[in-house]
Amino acid sequence: MGRSVRWFPLSWKSSLARGAALPVLLALLTGVPATAGICSLDDRPGASLLLPYFEVDLNDPNGLTTLFSISNATDKAVLTNVVVWTDLGVPTLSFQVYLTGYDIQTINLRDIFAGTIPSTASSSQDPQDVISPKGQQSQDSDYASCSGVLPADTLLPFLRFHLRTAHTGLLSPLWGACAGQRFSDGLARGYVTVDTVSRCSSLVPGDAGYFGPGGVATHDNVLWGDFFYVDPTNFYADGENLVRLKSDPVFFAGKRTFYGRFVNGSGADGRQPLAPNWATRFLAPTQGYSGHTDLIVWRDSGQRGQPFPCGQPPSWYPLVLSSYIAFNETEEPFIPQPLPVDPPPPLPFPTQLPAVANRLKVGTEPLPAPFEFGWLYLHLGQFHGATFDPSQGWVGVRLEALGGYSAGYGTTPLSSGCLPADSNSAPVP
Repeated sequence: MGRSVRWFPLSWKSSLARGAALPVLLALLTGVPATAGICSLDDRPGASLLLPYFEVDLNDPNGLTTLFSISNATDKAVLTNVVVWTDLGVPTLSFQVYLTGYDIQTINLRDIFAGTIPSTASSSQDPQDVISPKGQQSQDSDYASCSGVLPADTLLPFLRFHLRTAHTGLLSPLWGACAGQRFSDGLARGYVTVDTVSRCSSLVPGDAGYFGPGGVATHDNVLWGDFFYVDPTNFYADGENLVRLKSDPVFFAGKRTFYGRFVNGSGADGRQPLAPNWATRFLAPTQGYSGHTDLIVWRDSGQRGQPFPCGQPPSWYPLVLSSYIAFNETEEPFIPQPLPVDPPPPLPFPTQLPAVANRLKVGTEPLPAPFEFGWLYLHLGQFHGATFDPSQGWVGVRLEALGGYSAGYGTTPLSSGCLPADSNSAPVP
């Protein structure tokens, strides 16, 4: 197996996450609009990409899968580091993808779980320009550090088995521990990050030497891409843009950032943070209507995810919503009661969006909404004891109807993760 692929050793650290109080209704709607420029959550190219949630049916080769693309917006070549994480934020695999100028690579996560890593190579590993060919308007570059690393080898069988168990909440034989929620439905779950890097390495976010001066991560805002959920068996397909995270190490020095949990809040990663407050339309299943809305939500646990003893979830689990309100189309609100979270319950816990990467149907327990149509207000913040953290996140939706129609899109941020903590503090309960 080539050195382009990394799997991860066993250790675990986490801190206790406490419950959140229910805020009053009027104060919920005081979110500050997202600031412009580097803080805005828009579709301009970034130095990092986030695929907020994926599912792959491991039991059906023609079943549900997730595809995503990595694209280079410039004529200059770029090297990226792709990291696959479980739904509880534990990294399981990393590999490099090289892009020539204006290049695009599409990755089917079913292939990854089958052991096939995308085949790319810089000029010194690809002197005949057949693995990563460049067009007439594109540039090619030499990453000598990738010799012997690119093109990537196929994963060995025991690593494929490790991926399958880690992403389905089962005991990983590589770790002797678990790393995700267990639903016993054959679906591998998790999320993916992509960062621009200066060289091939086995480092991932959270490792010393990944961010900061001399680190492998760079600040080239050149990446864009999209993702798709494809379910041939049920005749569904929909998608959305990958979340683009712009980087500015000077602006974000000492500030809240996307990878802040890995750099002790120093801002060394330079990546813009996501917002804590979101709004979205929904269609809920009723007796007369077969459609439904699934929320796709990525949340920041505030901790570096580590493998844990099976049946003993990390101490931050489950994450809770500090605010969740459903409105119908005549502005009538529905405010659910908060659920207990202390002590931490077994995996998986039936609360709203408990993991880092989540998919949850609106209008059914544990996310009730007694309306056919309306909109949701979501506040992803967390209380840690007496301290409130306006935790960052991303929210998208999948709308399905009549057994054969679907649409996916990102929702509306009602705040900016760049604002100081007191600007997004929780309303008085």
